[in-house]
Amino acid sequence: MATTLDRLEAERAIRQTHFRFFRLADIGDYALLGRQCFTPDAQIEYRIMPGPPQRFASRDEFVTFMLAGRPPAAPPHRIGGPAVAHTSAPPDIDWTTGQPRLTGHATVWHWAAVRTPTGQDRPADWTTIGLVEDDYRQFDGQWLIARRLITPAAGLVATGTTPGPGRPTTR
Repeated sequence: MATTLDRLEAERAIRQTHFRFFRLADIGDYALLGRQCFTPDAQIEYRIMPGPPQRFASRDEFVTFMLAGRPPAAPPHRIGGPAVAHTSAPPDIDWTTGQPRLTGHATVWHWAAVRTPTGQDRPADWTTIGLVEDDYRQFDGQWLIARRLITPAAGLVATGTTPGPGRPTTR
């Protein structure tokens, strides 16, 4: 049985992984995000976008999908800012099943372009609020996400147009 100190250390590491995911997603470093946030066999499902759920059978499948969606070269009006920004309230970690399960909410702002053609900042095109449900497992001494489910926690808040169906996955 894990001691209180063991559990506190695990929860600290889990929260670090949770927030590291957002930081790496915001800068678009999906290769590092995959290695530092997910187990190799992670089961990942996003139900946040309109259209069918996006399901991934491994971290490599998720990373490949995310890298494929990047434009080959960012247009000039994207310079100086991200295309996505995440915020998260402090999550809860439950050990009822013996393995840690993190739940929390994340707000994500999405920009098609962060600046107008004249260089002015522009508002996000759309925003989502998602419920994050992650099961964690130790892998190579790190607490990583072994199963992730993201579902809508609220409706879509749009300042422009809705995002459309997203990109289909093979699953």
